[in-house]
Amino acid sequence: MREYLTAECYKLFRRKYFYGALIVCLLLEGLLLWSSWFTSINGNTHSTFAMAAFMLQTLLTVGMYATLVTGDLAFSDQYRFTTLKNEVSYGIPRSRIYLGKLAAATLAAVIAAAVMLGFYLLGAWLLLPHGAGDGEALALAGYWIAGAFPLWLGAQGVAILCCFHMRSAAAGAFLSVFLLAVLPCIFQMLGYLVHPAFLAVYHCFPGDMLGRFPSDMLGQPVIDWSYAGRCWLVGLAWLIGSTAVGMVLFRKKEIR
Repeated sequence: MREYLTAECYKLFRRKYFYGALIVCLLLEGLLLWSSWFTSINGNTHSTFAMAAFMLQTLLTVGMYATLVTGDLAFSDQYRFTTLKNEVSYGIPRSRIYLGKLAAATLAAVIAAAVMLGFYLLGAWLLLPHGAGDGEALALAGYWIAGAFPLWLGAQGVAILCCFHMRSAAAGAFLSVFLLAVLPCIFQMLGYLVHPAFLAVYHCFPGDMLGRFPSDMLGQPVIDWSYAGRCWLVGLAWLIGSTAVGMVLFRKKEIR
C-alpha cells in the first residue's frame, strides 16, 4: 500500500493542475485581503483582523467544494485514458486502488487547505489593524476549522465515490454537486412541505453543518465544542459510508 500511495502522490503533485488551482485560490484570497486593507486605510474602522477572522466561517464552505478538484486530481480521468483498466489488469487489488486514490486526494486537500488558511490568516494579521477582540477571533477561527475539517473529509469521500463510478470527470463533478448541494435542498424542502423528519436528514449534510455553527441570542458566534464533536461524527460517517459504498461498487464494477 505504501508503494502505491507514494506513486499516486508522485503523479498528483507533478500535475500543473494542482498548482494552478492553488495559485488561483491564493490570488482570490489576496484580492480579498487587499480589499480589506484598502478600505481600512481609507477610514473603514470595521475592516480589522478580527473581522477578517470572522469572515473565515463563510469561506470554509469553499473547502467542501474544493474536494471536487482534489478528487479529480487523484483520479485523473482514468476511464478516458484506460489507466484504471491497466491497474486492475496488472493485479493491483481494487481496495488498494480505491483507498490509495482517496488517501492521495485527502493529502492534497489537507496541504492545500493548510496553505490557503495560513496565507489568509497571516496576510490578515500583517495587513489589518488589531484590537482587543483578536484573541477571541483566533479562538473562533480555530474552532471553526476544527469543526469543518471532518466535514471536508466526508465531502472528499463523496467526491472520490463519484469519480470512480462516473465515466467522465464532468459527470463525476455534477454528481458530487448533486449529492453535496442539491440533494440537501430537496430534503429541506420535503421537511417544510411533507414531514419534519426530512429536516433531520437535511441537518446531517456537510454543507448544512458548515453553515450552522452556533451563535448567541444576538447572532454573535460562540464556541460550542459539542457541536464540533457532532461535526466529527457526521463527517466521519460520510467518509466511512461513502468509502464503503464506493469500494463495494468498485469490486463489482466491470472496467472497460
